[in-house]
Amino acid sequence: MKTDLLFQIEAWVIALVLFILMIIATLIGKKIGNKIRLNNKSEKNLTETSGLIGLLFFLLAFTFGMSGSRYDSRRTIIVEEANDIGTAILRSDLYPDTERTLFRKDFKEYVEARIQYYEVGPDVKGILKADSLSQAISARLWKRASDLSKNPANLAATQQMIPALNTMIDVTTSRLAGERAKVPESILIMLFLLALITAFYSGYSEGRKGKIDWLVQTGFCLLVSLVILFTYDLDRPRRGFVNLDGPNQTIIELRKNFN
Repeated sequence: MKTDLLFQIEAWVIALVLFILMIIATLIGKKIGNKIRLNNKSEKNLTETSGLIGLLFFLLAFTFGMSGSRYDSRRTIIVEEANDIGTAILRSDLYPDTERTLFRKDFKEYVEARIQYYEVGPDVKGILKADSLSQAISARLWKRASDLSKNPANLAATQQMIPALNTMIDVTTSRLAGERAKVPESILIMLFLLALITAFYSGYSEGRKGKIDWLVQTGFCLLVSLVILFTYDLDRPRRGFVNLDGPNQTIIELRKNFN
């Protein structure tokens, strides 16, 4: 699982650094604007930044929407996986008691492996290890079901269990792919740079006018930083303020099937 550079840094750290840099960029822009205004007193042309601000907020909305969409997809897949596992567990009851006991033993191990997959958090090695363990257990379940399918007496059970196992196995691939799918780092870096450029030209424009409203400028920098904070946070559900603890609880609750 590839880890981008920005993913290794906490979202709040990125937002704080951006806020500070935007304030600095505003100060630099103001100083340059003031200098040009004093050196060219006869000039009355003022620099407008509405176009840059509009572009910035458009990209912020676009990126935030992309992160939100991916977050919803991940949440849906987790609930879907819990339902698929629960269905497969119930269908083990279609087999004779001996086979049913073996199925449920493996399903119990499988549920614990999927819970571990969630509980390791952002540890990439732990994620891959838990995923490999669950694949090994699901392969064992599949082999048992396929071997039992050769017995005509298990025809009804096989027709129910094989599709359930197939769906249960496939959804793990979808879940892992969903976690790997993130907003491209290049887009986030471009957004970061555009925010700094907009802050600079905003300060420059105010400097050309001879005055600057620091309450407005600080509020603007804070707003942009907060939007980027939650954009980053939505895109990394294993860490930060916005997580997937609720949906993952549906998989943890599968333990009740083995009480």
